[in-house]
Amino acid sequence: MIQNMRDLGGLRTVNGRIIRPNMLIRSAQLDKAAEEDLAQIAAVIDLRTPEERKEAPDQVYHCRYLPMPVFDEYRSGVSHEEEEERQQKQFPDMAALYGMMIRDYPDSFRQILTAIMRHDFSEGAVLWHCSEGKDRCGVISAMILELLGVDRGTIMEDYLKTNIVNLPKAAAIRDKLVPERGREFAESAYRAYIADERYLRSAWDAMGSGFFPETLGIGTETIEAFRSTVLE
Repeated sequence: MIQNMRDLGGLRTVNGRIIRPNMLIRSAQLDKAAEEDLAQIAAVIDLRTPEERKEAPDQVYHCRYLPMPVFDEYRSGVSHEEEEERQQKQFPDMAALYGMMIRDYPDSFRQILTAIMRHDFSEGAVLWHCSEGKDRCGVISAMILELLGVDRGTIMEDYLKTNIVNLPKAAAIRDKLVPERGREFAESAYRAYIADERYLRSAWDAMGSGFFPETLGIGTETIEAFRSTVLE
């Protein structure tokens, strides 16, 4: 079973076009995936660090597997290497962390977005994921939707759907950590496991204007070809 998995198909652009189903899939990690869960998937893009991949290897079966980490090193609150996370005194401010990802790793975002946009959809869908399907996956998903012409209100709604899965999980983690590590640490862990509007807005602020053509060098022809393929 794959957690926090959803198809971006059905979302509408500002021009009234609709994303085709079974083409663009986002999720949490695939360590417990069954073969039938990936029946429609041709390629899997793993956004996690090497250590995360080692601790919970993806089950990809027939899929082409592309490890493409946003960053290679541990980042408290975003990556989830278990031993490192337990040693942290405090999780960081998640909104600030989203802005940092945008500013510090443009090359990674360029490579990942290009891989998604140039995927051969005649073979099946492309799926991208991190550990929770929230932060790295959430930012990539937001970028893909914006490249397709989806408005930011709709993008935010999709991002916050992660809380259907993660709010109960985050509450359970907080309740467990209060007696072990104290209220302050428990609350910071809770905030690290939920999706919050402030986090994604921080990423958008860091992107500023001209992020795709100027910072990432993604041209109009690439974007239009992508839209022609995945939009109805």
